[in-house]
Amino acid sequence: MTMNDLLTTRQVQDILKVDRITIYRMLHDGRLKGLKIGQQWRFPLREVERLLGSHQPSQDLVLTNPDPNFPTHCVQTIQDLFSEVGQTSAFVVDMHGHLLTQISRPVPFAHMLLATPTGRQSGQAAWQQFAGESLSGSKFFTCSFGLQYSGAPIFDKDDQIGLFLTGQFYWQPPNPREEAERIRRLAAAHSLPLDELTRTACDIPVIDPAQHQRVEGWPFTAARAVMSILHERINFMDRLQQIANLTQI
Repeated sequence: MTMNDLLTTRQVQDILKVDRITIYRMLHDGRLKGLKIGQQWRFPLREVERLLGSHQPSQDLVLTNPDPNFPTHCVQTIQDLFSEVGQTSAFVVDMHGHLLTQISRPVPFAHMLLATPTGRQSGQAAWQQFAGESLSGSKFFTCSFGLQYSGAPIFDKDDQIGLFLTGQFYWQPPNPREEAERIRRLAAAHSLPLDELTRTACDIPVIDPAQHQRVEGWPFTAARAVMSILHERINFMDRLQQIANLTQI
């Protein structure tokens, strides 16, 4: 392989028609392999050709029952930036556990499980439970995969419409024997190869105790930013309605 066979991030963006955040997301979850030369990423041409030649569907989770009134694009941008700075996974769900945004920086272990039909059902059930628990003030959650989260409610006026979640990590190192048994059960339940699922579990982040308080506050900061967008949207729609009323006089 020569230097002519290495592409810049911008070149890969142009070829795949995706943004920079998506490139880094693909790097993180293993869909795209690259080389870091100094402070810059370079990507083998054959890797991009492999992606272009693949007829497999995107590994991003499809948003189910998206709310047409929810400003997904704006919120996704904020969420991606938040996730990149915080170096944690993040996403927004509605009160039924449906994704309102794509998961930013998905942990490979969770991504592998959620890519299966049964894993996706289990994930959505857990997210719906999180949303319900948040109504009574809960802000810490554990899913059926054994991963942990911190979450903050999102309100539109006086109604809670969703939950901003950051997680797919451990607050403290798990017991190795208990983790191994849990992974074995998950692999069997979702028809996944045990050795591969075990390998991805090595990349599950463990939050340093010194960072616990900081990580706990991240989703609340992000949720406030989302609610600010919702508030501006309401004001904008009100102004449009006022204009519409004037034109009917």
